[in-house]
Amino acid sequence: MLATEGTFSSAIDSSGRFQFPSVLVKEVRPEAEGRFVMNRSTEKCITLYPMDVWKVYRERLSRVNVFQPAMRQAYRYFMGSATEVSLDKKNRMLIPKPLAQYAELEKDLLIVCTPAFIELWNPDLYEASLQQFAANDADAMNEIANQIFGGGDFYDSLS
Repeated sequence: MLATEGTFSSAIDSSGRFQFPSVLVKEVRPEAEGRFVMNRSTEKCITLYPMDVWKVYRERLSRVNVFQPAMRQAYRYFMGSATEVSLDKKNRMLIPKPLAQYAELEKDLLIVCTPAFIELWNPDLYEASLQQFAANDADAMNEIANQIFGGGDFYDSLS
């Protein structure tokens, strides 16, 4: 699990590598041994899992009933692009070409952090995704926010 949240900017060099933020390097648990798994996300980005988190994710996926066509497709989608990567001595990470092409990553890179995983985005696609969500799903977003923060107990915890 990662404690850092938010976004970082980076750039992809001519070899397909990017500089991994030093603040994140310090947060990756020793169990991950500097190893990660990259794969396609359900959106037009790459999801990056520290190895210890990926093991939990993979175990959950292994329980999928592959005799159901939709589940088998989902299993292929997530496992078929899973690629182990690691940091080099300069804390750079190589993005495999098929994944970079999928996420339309070229030069600029936006690194979006969550507690369980990291997303690698083309900054333009990330912004377009946020704009589309805000424009099309404002009611859904308000409902989600109400489910998370509604009821007043959120404000009680601030005092």
